[in-house]
Amino acid sequence: MLGLGIIMKEQMRQFYKVMLIITTMMLQACGDSGDKTVFSISADTTDENFSIEYLQESTSTIAIEVIFEGDGLLVGFTPENDPVPWLEYRTENVTDNSAKIFIDVTNVIDVINDVNEIEKVFLPPDTYTTKIRLATSNEDSSKFASHDIDISLLVWNLVDTQKVKYNGTFGDASIASQTIAILGETNEWTATTDVDWLSLDVTSGVGAGEIVATPDVSSFTESGLQQGNIIITEAPSGITKLLPVDLALDNVYLLAEQITVSLTSTPNISALATTVNIGNNGDLAVNWQATTEASWLTVTSIDGTKLQITADPTIAPMNDNSSAKVLISATQNTTAISETINVNFYNSDLVVENKVLEALDVNNNEILAAPLSPTFYVGVGNQLLTYHQYTGEVETSLTVSPEGTVLEQLIMHPEGDYLLAKAIETVIADDETTSEVVHRYRINLVDSTFAEILDANIFFEPTDIVRLSGRYFVVTQTLEFADENLQVLFWDGANAYLASEIDVAAQANTLFALDNNQSTNLASIKRYSPQVNDFGDDQISITLTHEYHPESLSEEQFIFDFIVTNDEANIYAVSETSEWVSFDGETFTDHGLLETSENVVTLFLDKNNDSQPNFLRFDITNPRDLYLEVYENQQTISLTILDQGNLPSSIKLSSDDQRLIIIVDSSSNLEIDSQVELVTLSQ
Repeated sequence: MLGLGIIMKEQMRQFYKVMLIITTMMLQACGDSGDKTVFSISADTTDENFSIEYLQESTSTIAIEVIFEGDGLLVGFTPENDPVPWLEYRTENVTDNSAKIFIDVTNVIDVINDVNEIEKVFLPPDTYTTKIRLATSNEDSSKFASHDIDISLLVWNLVDTQKVKYNGTFGDASIASQTIAILGETNEWTATTDVDWLSLDVTSGVGAGEIVATPDVSSFTESGLQQGNIIITEAPSGITKLLPVDLALDNVYLLAEQITVSLTSTPNISALATTVNIGNNGDLAVNWQATTEASWLTVTSIDGTKLQITADPTIAPMNDNSSAKVLISATQNTTAISETINVNFYNSDLVVENKVLEALDVNNNEILAAPLSPTFYVGVGNQLLTYHQYTGEVETSLTVSPEGTVLEQLIMHPEGDYLLAKAIETVIADDETTSEVVHRYRINLVDSTFAEILDANIFFEPTDIVRLSGRYFVVTQTLEFADENLQVLFWDGANAYLASEIDVAAQANTLFALDNNQSTNLASIKRYSPQVNDFGDDQISITLTHEYHPESLSEEQFIFDFIVTNDEANIYAVSETSEWVSFDGETFTDHGLLETSENVVTLFLDKNNDSQPNFLRFDITNPRDLYLEVYENQQTISLTILDQGNLPSSIKLSSDDQRLIIIVDSSSNLEIDSQVELVTLSQ
């Protein structure tokens, strides 16, 4: 709440004690004490009324002609009126018997906030009044004349919003109505629209009321922005409010559940095919086709909803990475933005073996698996290192941040063409004081170049780059949504919290966030529906649709990690009592713990390309026995991989789901060096 009060130009309590403006010209009496001159003053007005619409910044000015007989002119508030922040006055053209007074009235004032900073705020709707006194007097005040002017300012507001915004996608059957509140007490009002695609359920009323405004999208033949107005007129004042209306119909985007496909063939690994769900971001039924120019790649449509992608190792070059693009495009006269699936095929005649990369001290135990190629990235010191996930060889080394800094907070773009990173540099001044400089980088993984992001305006640390409705956004730990230059596009600051984890259900196009609320000791999973639009004011916004606390999870028990399947039907978590929660679109059901071996404890959780949970567990009777357990859609274990080694500090599945990348941190076991283990998952 704004505090400490309004800033005044002068501190004046009584007119006779302090004058805000005194003309620089004071006329001296020509006669002696016996001067019989009668002092007088008059102006061309005795009251002025101003009217300004709420939240519409405006300044109104009037000029008042003043005639006086006396020894100068004084201007100020009357003794019974304190100075007001919404009114200023000034004098011009002062002569020995006349002057022009300008009065400026505004609805924006300066205040001092709780952190002792000046900020501008709008006056709330109300009627504000004061009184200005014009006076003339002699030096000893034995002669005096005055003229008072009543000033009023009406800050009016007919409705509870300044703009009505509808967001949808071209082809949607309908868009939800919106309710507009009419503010007032007793005055009559009327309402109309100036476009034929918007209807109002009520067009007149008396006093406070509501109007339900409903758009009709049936006549539109393409996406884009439609604009109009709701015209509200109040009687008897005649005040008219033009309430702008935007109807933004987003482009239709064809969407693949996976936009990158990584396939592999070696003598002991065969990952030659995958199936991808195809849909779009709206209600419109779009027939599509898939094509590719790669001779070694076959694409097959399944029931018009799925696409099977298959690589042929007998055609693709051996001991090489082959790249291809699969274009998903509309087959009918429907304007839909095509989808592109990037495919990489690693074809090798070398037998893949488990490997250990010793003496590799990874910054903050962060691993990023490339979404497309058989590589992974780690930060070591101020460098970004690229490793081949099968050979274990270093492919590139890129020095990014200043010497002595740590390159951290690595965030991969879903297409794998760039990643974001951060480094904090300690700077020592000439007086030996220190300060920290935060560097943020955008690292191009295609050509191994980087650029520093200098004008970011996010408030909190970024955690993910997500794809929603075919577009990409950087998300911070409080669910700020920003572009790739870290410029904030949307943030619901009033409902912000620190999200422990987020995940996207790619097929359902929804976002889930984990809120381990420390104040209530209740962990909850929150589901959001995104609204993304190429038109209108809002590129991205999210709406909280569900919030769920698993029943089997008691107070002070937290969820350490979670994933959601791409169809949002199942949520898997790392917690003491709840590992599987199902969701039918309306209701969550807690199924407790999954079936597993006895004496095991879960360490980590990751999601594979089939949207299945991969739990890494260890046997408490033999901590060197590590189990990766993969669950199928019926929540039964479909694959168990046993690995004997040191307890990991983090894990990551490779992009083809054939390698488990494990980081072992020496801080938990001083007898070993930090290392990275590469474990093959194929059986």
